[in-house]
Amino acid sequence: MMPAAEVVNAYKQRARFAAEDTVAVQRPRLLRGLLCEAAHVAEIPCGAGHFLTEYARTGCAATLVDASPEMLAVAMRNAVEAGLPTDRTFPVVAFVQELGFLADVDLLVVPNGALNQLVCQSPLISLLASLHRAIRPGTTMLTQVVCTHGGQLVDTATFYDAAFPHGAWFIDRFLDPVRTDGAVFRQRRQHRRGSLLHIEFAYCDEAGASLAVMTAELALLSALNLAKAFAAAGFTDIRFVPGHGGPSEVVATSRAPGEQP
Repeated sequence: MMPAAEVVNAYKQRARFAAEDTVAVQRPRLLRGLLCEAAHVAEIPCGAGHFLTEYARTGCAATLVDASPEMLAVAMRNAVEAGLPTDRTFPVVAFVQELGFLADVDLLVVPNGALNQLVCQSPLISLLASLHRAIRPGTTMLTQVVCTHGGQLVDTATFYDAAFPHGAWFIDRFLDPVRTDGAVFRQRRQHRRGSLLHIEFAYCDEAGASLAVMTAELALLSALNLAKAFAAAGFTDIRFVPGHGGPSEVVATSRAPGEQP
């Protein structure tokens, strides 16, 4: 497994270009309905902030958690631009594995395949158990997960699409150089080996020169393994929604100690 500190250190460099990293991320189909019933949402890990506009629209408080202070600073700037009030937006620097108690949170969002990447650092059940300990009983958790379906079919995401070339660079995003430290487009090179994805991103200037290259390792998951892990970690009412043109979604409820699943 890749050390968590090594992954976070890589995001220190990526933060320079990350202001628009989450623009194209597909909004979870279940998010709007869940936000209607939430007073305080936490996004973990938030990166540059994935669904800030949705949080601002519903008027809920927002806690943004990331282990990278540099990425969290980008998320807080994006939160202001999205209309989230500064007195109801709370930054927390923490690894998921060391997350403290989020007393007032009633909706927890783990976005855009973050769980797939975290599984390359810690076992799935341990990660979910850490999240379960951080929230009170009855709290809802929503996560976007890139899954395999029937072996070969794989969900698409803004960082992976099985229909795109493997092993070759291609442009996957155009960027605003004012917001991305001179980068005008992002290139991607993707590799798959069994259930593991290796993704490379190159942020390039207008001449096509690479300003920085970053990599990400992710593990593909399945509905069955997710259901078992959520239950073992203390969640109940587990619902799996297969991806259609985007990641799959899992929604579950934190169970009180001793409560039957």
